[in-house]
Amino acid sequence: MKKINYLDLFSGCGGLSYYFLNDKRFNLISSVDNDFACHNTYLELCKSLGIKQCEEKVLKLDLNKKNDLINNFSEINSDLVLGGPPCQAHSIAGRIRDKNKMKTDYRNYLFESFLKVIQLTKAKYFIMENVPGILSAKPGGILITDRIQKAIKSIDFYIKPEIADCLIELSNYQIPQRRRRVIIFGVSKKINNYKNKVDKFYSLLNSLKIKKLSNVYEAIGDLKKFYPSSQIIKKDGKKYSHFPISSSFIDHFPRYHSKRDIGIFKKLAHDIESNKNKFTDINQLKKLYSSVVKKKSNVHKYYVLRKNELSNLIPAHLYKDGLRHIHYDSKQGRTLTIREAARLQTFPDNFKFVGSNTDKYKMIGNAVPPLFSKYLLKVFLQVI
Repeated sequence: MKKINYLDLFSGCGGLSYYFLNDKRFNLISSVDNDFACHNTYLELCKSLGIKQCEEKVLKLDLNKKNDLINNFSEINSDLVLGGPPCQAHSIAGRIRDKNKMKTDYRNYLFESFLKVIQLTKAKYFIMENVPGILSAKPGGILITDRIQKAIKSIDFYIKPEIADCLIELSNYQIPQRRRRVIIFGVSKKINNYKNKVDKFYSLLNSLKIKKLSNVYEAIGDLKKFYPSSQIIKKDGKKYSHFPISSSFIDHFPRYHSKRDIGIFKKLAHDIESNKNKFTDINQLKKLYSSVVKKKSNVHKYYVLRKNELSNLIPAHLYKDGLRHIHYDSKQGRTLTIREAARLQTFPDNFKFVGSNTDKYKMIGNAVPPLFSKYLLKVFLQVI
């Protein structure tokens, strides 16, 4: 079988393409991201897989720049383009935080760069991933979905007539968290039966849904436990609030928490363990936050992961704080470690994240869960 050449655009740390990279039937032409930590992590991944000339293939480029597009992609051919154009400008949370509601954010239009590369490389197929907020985003008063449909028609590709039909709940594919994503599969109109191929892609994906969902305990329950220390531990210039301060698992140690926060985490987790459930009410959580922080909040800041349920969404925002990702074990009184966040995103334990702890939390939250890449690969091969 002739190898399938593919590009990975806005690649992040490699979640969307993880199983494509691992499959010998595929040949990575280039991956592209402009984030330094993601670039280095992807490079490390390719090296670990023995991908030849990976330094030349893993590029740090700004796909918002026309010259970068033309100089790097006009002389190559690809069969498939994968990618997730940055989603901050499409996310509902992003629109709430931005005073201009993201109307002037250039990231609203990076899908145009994605499609331009498809056109330049004469690709036959693409898989594009984005957040559910893309369905309602309306920069400049025009629905982004209408802009996407128009742009896709201009390069002579076909996707589902209603992008809302491309919304996928990833927990149905062994991902132990509530995570919805828009997965747009496009086929060149030069391919025979292009409409049928698009329909078949979603039909097959739907047929692979699992019957029993995973849960938090199955994902992280076997990892090392950490307990609050009676005093601050200092080592190598860093402060630790929990012991032990090391683990055989890479990136598995808690960030520093104040005594106040540890007390809150223990209280909230014990509330669920004891079935009192006083703080499962949003208003009670708001009151608790106001009473201890002496500030008012319109949203509840705290959430304890339920041991036998799906996790809530693992977001990029996790790099700022973990207040909405509190460990279910009240004795530990802490938030998620990097490795626990990675487990809930289905990254294998030998996956090496490169960068600061902030970088690692951020790239994990932004990633497509690698396990979902396995399903996309399986379906894609059956469709083509």
